[in-house]
Amino acid sequence: METKVMGIFTKILSFLVGGLFVIAGALKASDPSAFFNAIENYQILPHALAVAATFFLPYLEIFCGMAVIFKRLHAGALVLLGGMTLVFIVALLLAWVRGLNIECGCFGAGDGPVNYGVALIRDLLLLAAIGFLWWRRERE
Repeated sequence: METKVMGIFTKILSFLVGGLFVIAGALKASDPSAFFNAIENYQILPHALAVAATFFLPYLEIFCGMAVIFKRLHAGALVLLGGMTLVFIVALLLAWVRGLNIECGCFGAGDGPVNYGVALIRDLLLLAAIGFLWWRRERE
């Protein structure tokens, strides 16, 4: 019974994590100029890399989110999502330390000024969920 409950929990968590990245990617892809501005506000990437990230990251998030939901290329998608989440955490920390007043850009345009503490807790919980799904992938 416990393994059945754990399996159901894992499927729900996969849907939530995958869905979160699909939605976030779709929102970014729908307004690339706003996403570009969010990337530029972090003041980390050179202009050319910011442009490339603007057009690449949203679709990578969508693809990886779908892979997590549908269990196709699941392990690779979890590694990529975990890596992207770590990069987002580092970018948030750097912006916080430098005192930048920015929008997160995590869910497209208009998500308002970032509350660094809330954003970091959210991203750390998301990273923990991705880690749990990675751990569970071999047990299903």
